[in-house]
Amino acid sequence: MSKEVNPLMKQGSRVYWLNIVGIWKYIVAILSLSLLQVAQADIESGKKAYRDQDYDVAFKEFMPLAEEGNMTAEYYVGLMYANGYGLPRDPTEAKRWFDKFSKQFGVDAEFNLGVMYHQGKGVPQDYKIAINWFKKAAEDGDPEAQFNLGFFYDNDDYGVSEDRKEAIKWYLKAANQGILKAQNRLGEIYSEGDGIAKNYVQAYLWFNLAAERGDKGAAHTRDILAENMDKSQVAEAIRLTHEWHPLGVGMRAGWNKGNNSNK
Repeated sequence: MSKEVNPLMKQGSRVYWLNIVGIWKYIVAILSLSLLQVAQADIESGKKAYRDQDYDVAFKEFMPLAEEGNMTAEYYVGLMYANGYGLPRDPTEAKRWFDKFSKQFGVDAEFNLGVMYHQGKGVPQDYKIAINWFKKAAEDGDPEAQFNLGFFYDNDDYGVSEDRKEAIKWYLKAANQGILKAQNRLGEIYSEGDGIAKNYVQAYLWFNLAAERGDKGAAHTRDILAENMDKSQVAEAIRLTHEWHPLGVGMRAGWNKGNNSNK
């Protein structure tokens, strides 16, 4: 059976595809920060050597800077250990340097490292390592990483065993930050009783929230669902919809209603 495709990974909302030398395009933003550092010339020399696949020179340029805390160098050293470029492949050392890099660059680094390992872009594909990075980002409040974890636990082909309870936990966190796909999936889970007791009120709530974002499919499913609900159930679902507010990080998903009281 073929794997179900993660809709967020497919749509690429934050997937930064590799450029021709195999480095994430978002690193360009990081490199601009290196202009503030006296080691810029060495960074540029290391980058050139890396592009030319002269990994011995690249490592000699990057390693001293990485040890001094230059996050660009930390990233490249992590790549070299992850791939075994110019030195033995060492996933543990790769993680150590990526950890240093991500602590400086923040949750976006954690998310994109998850994408890299999930898709095998720039590093060997490894779902377990990908999940670890997504979990870091999710625990730091990233809604797309939370959805990804929900999706992985909702399916058993991505390095973890299927666990509907864990999937719902992460879908709820993502949905409460305004992730449309998570809201739709929760609507499906509650309406079908998929690994949880059926709850038409909760199903209506999540489909209704997605419909408010302009999702016509969610609106259609909500209306069909309402035909199997009594008036009090619909009224309760509408009340919950009115009381719902997104959590902070999800503001970038287009919501602006303060803090969420529906947990």
